Amino acid sequence: MEPNEHITLEEAKEKIRYLENLLREKEENTYRTFFEEDEDAVVVLDMESQLFIDCNTKFTTILGYTKEELQKLSVIDISPKFQPNGQPSEILAIKYIEDGFKYGIVKFDWVHLNHLGEEVYCEIKLLNYIGKDGKRFAKGVIQKKDILVELQKKLSQKEKLLERVTKTLPAIIYIQDLATNQFLYLNNSIESFLGFEVEPILNYDYLIKNILHPEDLHLIETHSKKMMEEKNTDIYVLDFRVFHRNGNVHWFRVWETNFSFNVDGIPTEVLGVAQDITTSKALELQLKKQNDLSEEIRRISKSGVWEWTIQSNQMFWTSDLYYLLRVEPKHYIPSIHSLIAFFAEESKSMLVEALIKAEKELIPFDLELEILSHPNFWVRVQGKAIQTEVSGTVIIGSIEDIDDSRKKRIALLENEARFHKVANQTGLIIYDYNINLNQIEWDGAIKSVLGYEIEEFNHLDIEGWLNLIHPDDRMFTKELLADAIGTRSPYHAFYRLRKKDNTYIPIEDRGTFISNDISGSNRQVGVLENVSAKYEFELKLQSKEERFRNFYNFASEAIIITEGDLILDANLAFKKLFGYDFIHHLSVKEIIADPLWNGIDNKDKSFSLEGIKKDGTLIPIQVNKKEFEEGKFILSFIDLTLINEAESIKEALKEIKEKNDLIFSQTMELEKTLKELKLTQSQLILNEKMASLGQLIAGIAHEINNPMGAIKASSQLILENIKNQIFNQEKIIALLANQPKEKRELYIRWMIESFEKRNQLHGSEARKQKKSIYETLESLGCRDSEYIAEEVVDSGVQNGLSIIQHLCHEDDFLDFFNYGIQYIHTSQNLNSILESIQRVSKILYALKNFSHFDKQGNKIKTDLVANIETVLILYNSQIKNGIKIVRNYPASQVFIDCYPDDLIQVWTNLIFNAIQAMSYKGILTITISQDESAWAKVSIEDTGCGINDEIKDRIFEPFFTTKELGEGSGLGLDIVRRVILKHNGQIEVDSTPGKTIFTISLPEF
Repeated sequence: MEPNEHITLEEAKEKIRYLENLLREKEENTYRTFFEEDEDAVVVLDMESQLFIDCNTKFTTILGYTKEELQKLSVIDISPKFQPNGQPSEILAIKYIEDGFKYGIVKFDWVHLNHLGEEVYCEIKLLNYIGKDGKRFAKGVIQKKDILVELQKKLSQKEKLLERVTKTLPAIIYIQDLATNQFLYLNNSIESFLGFEVEPILNYDYLIKNILHPEDLHLIETHSKKMMEEKNTDIYVLDFRVFHRNGNVHWFRVWETNFSFNVDGIPTEVLGVAQDITTSKALELQLKKQNDLSEEIRRISKSGVWEWTIQSNQMFWTSDLYYLLRVEPKHYIPSIHSLIAFFAEESKSMLVEALIKAEKELIPFDLELEILSHPNFWVRVQGKAIQTEVSGTVIIGSIEDIDDSRKKRIALLENEARFHKVANQTGLIIYDYNINLNQIEWDGAIKSVLGYEIEEFNHLDIEGWLNLIHPDDRMFTKELLADAIGTRSPYHAFYRLRKKDNTYIPIEDRGTFISNDISGSNRQVGVLENVSAKYEFELKLQSKEERFRNFYNFASEAIIITEGDLILDANLAFKKLFGYDFIHHLSVKEIIADPLWNGIDNKDKSFSLEGIKKDGTLIPIQVNKKEFEEGKFILSFIDLTLINEAESIKEALKEIKEKNDLIFSQTMELEKTLKELKLTQSQLILNEKMASLGQLIAGIAHEINNPMGAIKASSQLILENIKNQIFNQEKIIALLANQPKEKRELYIRWMIESFEKRNQLHGSEARKQKKSIYETLESLGCRDSEYIAEEVVDSGVQNGLSIIQHLCHEDDFLDFFNYGIQYIHTSQNLNSILESIQRVSKILYALKNFSHFDKQGNKIKTDLVANIETVLILYNSQIKNGIKIVRNYPASQVFIDCYPDDLIQVWTNLIFNAIQAMSYKGILTITISQDESAWAKVSIEDTGCGINDEIKDRIFEPFFTTKELGEGSGLGLDIVRRVILKHNGQIEVDSTPGKTIFTISLPEF
């Protein structure tokens, strides 16, 4: 290019700059095109501001944010607080970024949060670089992988659960390779069943030589050959004999199914479950008959009620019955003949015969009949005759559609899983209890053992399960479960469980925890086993239902039966008085005009108030209550309307005279009121204190019921032991009289040391100890060594083993041992009673201190810590499940001159307010300190909702409250302020959401 003489130097530089900018823009456009169209999600982070400065379209698609929204966010803003490895996201992000600058590129897994707050699992490749101006940037290339991670996590959870369940099941579970006859899997239950360790038995030859009975080998071979030939997944059952390690012969039952097949359909692996049936083999036919005769559960989908007055031949149907029989109420007049016409011919004759017997012999009936329709369907028809003075004989009944339930039962049986079949055959019920969610998943032999369908049983939570336990066993079982949950230790209990037919069977319940971390998420898995055959346990029910029902339904007095406040049943007089046809889901609170109602438990045996009829009308009533079972009451109602009308006339006559005397009495009353005004303040404090005491009654009752239940159970066991000892007394006296003095002294020393020393073991440690004691006693020639080892470890008296070893070879040792172990059990039960009494005494002592009121008003020297602890003991039932208490107390006692009864009211109001503010879940911190100026300070801090700034200045005003009607009087904090001023002290409050602190300063002298 020839030089242009007309272009100046400045113009030439400007043109060069223009061309350079043009080239830069072209390069940036090209880069932007590649950046936006990249198949991977790409994002750029400014390390100085910690914000995203750019991203491509793929990244916005994955997380759902727009580019503009993302540029206002940082990595921490779109990440959960913690990553799956437990590390905080903020700390882990800094580490990966620094690694990127150190190594140039780093690759790792990360969890992001999309715009909906959902977790997205990603794989990130991070490239870090420093700009020309020294600024640091990070570029991330992201690939989504959350679906794979989620599947892996679920698979891992299922594998852990299966492993835990197989270890918990009281049965031998195995998988056998058919090609080599070797065991691919064998759980450790064989050690407890037969005494052999697992490893040698994995070799099939060892099993044939040492365990299987030679006379039954042909049965096992025939059984295996049949499974190979039929090539299906059915369950095959076989009974055969085996040898225990001690040489005894046991009977085993195995349930086997072909577990896997090759490409030609030939079985390659067998899954099996084996159980020891030695003790129950003789009762096998009887148990099978019981299972076959279990009542089939019907699920009601539709129902209707009818009433037939025989004398007038009039009939009444509920609207549900018209719908059930598919007729229009407006165009249909019901009669007994039209009702019978709906049924098929065979069902008609059955219904007519039942109606005749009900009329003449007053026999109730319960029938399953077929309705003619398109198509036909089955119903359940129930009825009963009632004699009335006005209408004569009336038959009332109900019709329920059971057709759908039949179809569902058939469909359910066709879709049973193979694992469910195996569990059902073994007679075991399996459960998975999520403690945090209070949910239980049930499986196994629910139908054959208890008579329930699995869908019906899976609706039970922990309370539903407890309600099925026999009332005499319920409290003890609940305490065992609570102790196991609190310590995360194995759970083992015996109790009676109610079947579908309302009979009870003995159950052995064994459970274990998936996680032993007390602070983490926990689930308990375990099994329920019917031990009827083992313990020959039978329950006899004697019912007076018919006689009670006749009185109940024909009583002129209105009567209801409740569980808590829920009405379970009501007689005809109640329905007539209150105007209800049905009581489904009706509660006592809905028929009682009492805004302060706090439950039937808290009412006297007899009380008067207003009742609410169905149409809203108020009627005066007197209520009498009777508790006939824990938590269940019979209530009777008397209508006081006529009585009150007479009383109102009498009151009107009295009112005329009272008004004449009113003028004179008002003058005298005014003077009296002025004198009593000062007394009113102290009475107000006492009333508020009593109101607080009322709030604690339910919790205190629960706290006392627990040790009382333990006392009752221990007392019963002591009585049983005393009876057994009386029966065997002559035998033991004769045995002791014939023994040398040295042996008698040694035997007595064993019992005394066992009284004083107890070392209770659990779980694997207990099993190891039993095994060790068993082997030691066997080597010494002791008979019944297995039974003695079980009793010694279960009773926790293994420290006296050395004395047992000196005596165990004697012929009469077992008689001595059984007599002594009964004395030991008696002493242990007495210790349990003493501990329970001490627990009750502690609660009653705190209650006495709380309810005491010092009328003299003299200051006394009081321990401030003990004063506060009195209140905490009484509120224990309300805080122990959801509230953590942090006590910051001095090392020594803090004594101040004060009115201790008044201060108890201060701590009561502040602590209860804190509990309510936290909705019974949170952290309550109590701090006590002293300063050099002879002042004591008490801080009560909670993590509740806090106090709004708009009302903070009003919280100490009398009758000011933010609580619902009936929950507070508004006097609590006013009384607190008055008591503190009475002590010449100070009170301060500091509150933000999640943190509220009340600080009380009191002079020590």
